[in-house]
Amino acid sequence: MLRINNIKIRKDLSEPEIFEIAIKKAHIKKEDVVTWQISKKSIDARKKDDVHYNYCIDIQVKNENHYKKLEKVKSLDLPKIKIKKQASTRPIIIGAGPAGLFAALTLVQNGSKPIIIEQGEEIEKRKLSVDAFLKAGKLNTSSNVQFGEGGSGTFSDGKLITGINSPFCQKVLEEFVRFGAPKEILYLSKPHIGTDNLIHIIKNMRNHIIQNRWNVLL
Repeated sequence: MLRINNIKIRKDLSEPEIFEIAIKKAHIKKEDVVTWQISKKSIDARKKDDVHYNYCIDIQVKNENHYKKLEKVKSLDLPKIKIKKQASTRPIIIGAGPAGLFAALTLVQNGSKPIIIEQGEEIEKRKLSVDAFLKAGKLNTSSNVQFGEGGSGTFSDGKLITGINSPFCQKVLEEFVRFGAPKEILYLSKPHIGTDNLIHIIKNMRNHIIQNRWNVLL
């Protein structure tokens, strides 16, 4: 997979039109493109006389090694995760917050069956506990806004922001979309999911865990 960065667009265009501009600027032949998607869309308003959209496009092409040499493209090969699939000991994950859930997804996608242990409630029951606290001040010390399936971020406003520059960031967004987040988060700058959506997404993740015979202890 390759990424074409810093594609300046000064008017609203359709996605196919943006694609045509991107491959033209990067000198990529259209017939060599297998798949493509917008990976980033933001507005650059730093200069008042040059306000424009800034796009990044991810593309899969034939003869990728040839195009890697081009100035405007960047390789997006993810580091490979090595897991001993025949190991007799199953990995144990403490906590079903974001790190725990995505660790479990990564492990199962690579042939392992982790065990997840979480002190708080599953997301539906946790939502009821949070509502009881907000309405009547009744606190469940093990399952509340801070603790429980999905972690503390589940009851935030759902903004997806990170200060790191990791090739796995896009992978995280793709998993969110897979479990119910809007497709636009794949490319919007500072994407937003929202608490209402996050509750359903976390539930879908857990159901996927159970269907793949992982152990989740809540």
